[in-house]
Amino acid sequence: MKPWIALLGTLVLAGCSEGEVTEVARFPSPVGGLDAVVGTMKAGEAQPFLVTMTKPGESPAKGTRVLLADKIVAPKVEWLDADHVVIRCDDGARVWSYRNFWTNGTATVSVGLECGTKGWR
Repeated sequence: MKPWIALLGTLVLAGCSEGEVTEVARFPSPVGGLDAVVGTMKAGEAQPFLVTMTKPGESPAKGTRVLLADKIVAPKVEWLDADHVVIRCDDGARVWSYRNFWTNGTATVSVGLECGTKGWR
């Protein structure tokens, strides 16, 4: 019985992928080694934008998502320094998810958000 439960759980998780992510813009860290990538994906009838943190050259689908929002044009990303990044987008944005930091276990980046005043708060 336990092998069947494990198999079923694996199949369910495999079906929960984000789908195809298309890169829109890439913003390299000022010290290198990390990129903030703006992308878009198909999510049912919506096509939200996302921001992920990835290694340079890596697909945004492989990165850690820090923002998912729709009802906007592509978000703008600005690195304040190697440890601080700010994401800006339209006030009318509907923020689906937001994460205020990224870490890989040895480095941590603070992620600020300046958008979605009608949807996030």
